[in-house]
Formats: sequence, structure tokens, C-alpha cells
Amino acid sequence: MQLSSKSALIWFLFMVLVAVALAVWWIIFMAQLVDEKVEIAQQMGASREMLEQIQAQEVRRQIMLGMEGVFLILLILTGGWLIYRALVKTEELKFHQQNFLMAVTHELKTPLASIKLYLDTLQSPKIDASKKETIVPKMQDDVVRLEQLVQNILDAGRFERSGYQLRKSDLDLSALVRDRVDAIRKVHTPIPKNVKASIQPEIPFYGDGVALGRAIDAILENSLKYHDGTVDIAVDLVNSGGRIVLSVKDKGIGFERKDAKAIFERFYRVGDEMTRRQTGTGLGLYLCREIIRAHGGRVNAESDGPGKGATFTIKLKKS
Repeated sequence: MQLSSKSALIWFLFMVLVAVALAVWWIIFMAQLVDEKVEIAQQMGASREMLEQIQAQEVRRQIMLGMEGVFLILLILTGGWLIYRALVKTEELKFHQQNFLMAVTHELKTPLASIKLYLDTLQSPKIDASKKETIVPKMQDDVVRLEQLVQNILDAGRFERSGYQLRKSDLDLSALVRDRVDAIRKVHTPIPKNVKASIQPEIPFYGDGVALGRAIDAILENSLKYHDGTVDIAVDLVNSGGRIVLSVKDKGIGFERKDAKAIFERFYRVGDEMTRRQTGTGLGLYLCREIIRAHGGRVNAESDGPGKGATFTIKLKKS
């Protein structure tokens, strides 16, 4: 039988109440035992010094037993708390996995339905050759999208087991960032977009260019996707004091401060899959974090709240 986090909390609080009640009852019972032993000694004609000695011995014995009892109770409560936290984590992971499955289903169905429609169109004799030629690039885009989705899923499982395996080489990080910014500028959006870039030239770095490109793309695509009516992105890359800092700032939907770390977790997406407007699987920023960690760097996100945009920062040590 599986317990929900709410049921687990109720059981834990019940255990606390029972433990406290037992402790109070034990203290009262032990105090009564002391009084009974002293009273029996008085009836047997024990001297005052003997009575005091008996009382002192019983008090010491009961303090020792009481401390052992308290330790046992604390041990039981600690175990109960750990079990409760494990159940909560399990419920959270189950929730995010369900969201992930729903998102992946949607992400797979959309390009597949599009490709099927394009294939049916290509087979139609009523469509002239010039229009059919425009369909092929669109089908290729859908295939690339599917390939990226499948690759992200495979990489997420691989990173969880053995971490990211880098293929490092000397590269120009400035050129890499500029290339990724140019690529995001070419992405078609239904609303106008403004992507500014301030990139310090010729920053050398020893790393995996393909992997770093994926990490940068994940952040840029996140800023592009989660807009609030306008797409306004500012990218800054500097090399200062032996540390390379890449900052991506947007004026999008932002997020609650409590979500700043969670958004980099596997499968995590803000909100619920049934009410969320934007597509996605919750793997992009997770893969970004793992790639940056593999390079000995770190990535973090900041936001002043919903509707106030977000800033993503990658920090790498100069190679």
C-alpha cells in the first residue's frame, strides 16, 4: 500500500503525539516508584540517612533510564521523519515524471503529426512541384526536433548513471557564444524579438564545444520560449579575474524564488502540464547544469518573481 505525503505527515504527527504521551507517562510512573520505595523503607524502619540514600540511588537510576528512553524516542522520531521525507520526495518525483511523460507525448505527437501531414501532401497529385519543394525543409526541421528530443532523453539517463563524458579541445568560447546567439536570432517567432549581445572577443577555453553549445542553447531557448508578450534577451560574456562569466538576461515570465534551484532538476517544470502554455520536457536546463558541472563550473538562475524576467549565469574557471 502506498502512502501519500499527506497521509505520511499524519502518521508522523501521530507518532510524535504517542512518543510524547509515553514519555510523560513514563516520568510520572518513575516518580511514583520512587515514592513507593521510600515509603516501604520507612515502614521497615529505615533511618533518615538510609532513606535519603535510597531516594538518591533511585533518582540516579531513573535519570539514566529516562535518558535512554529519550534517546530511543528521538531515534524513532528521526527515523519517522526520514521516512516521511523519503515519501515526500517520492511523490514529488512521481509528479514530475508524470508531467514529463505528458510533455514527451505531446512533443513526439506534434512533429509526427506534422510529418504525416506533409507526406500526405507530397503524395497528392493536386499540389504542384514548387509547393512540394517547400515542404521538404519543414519535414527536415521536424526530424531534427525529434532527434534532439530523443537525444536529450538518452543523455539524461546516461548522465544520471555515469555523468557527462567530455571531449575537450582548445576552443574560442567567444566565437561559440556568438554562433549560438546568431542561431537564436534566426529562429522564427510569432512576435518580434530583440537579442542583444556584448561578447568579449577571443576568450580561450579548453572544453567540449558541442556540449557547451548545447548548454548555451538550453538557456537561450528557455529565454526565447518563456516570454511575456515580448522577446527581449541580453547576452553578456566577459573574462575577468581568471573567471569566465556568461549572463543571459530576459524580460520573460520569470519564476518564484523558491524555484531557482529546482528548475535545474531533471523533469522539473514550473506549473502543471495541463495548464502550462509552453511545450518542453524539463530536461534542457538539467542537461545544461550537468554539462557545466562536468567542466568544473556552475550555473544558477535568479528572478524577482513572476512577470519580472530571469537571469541565468554560467561561471567557468579560465583554462
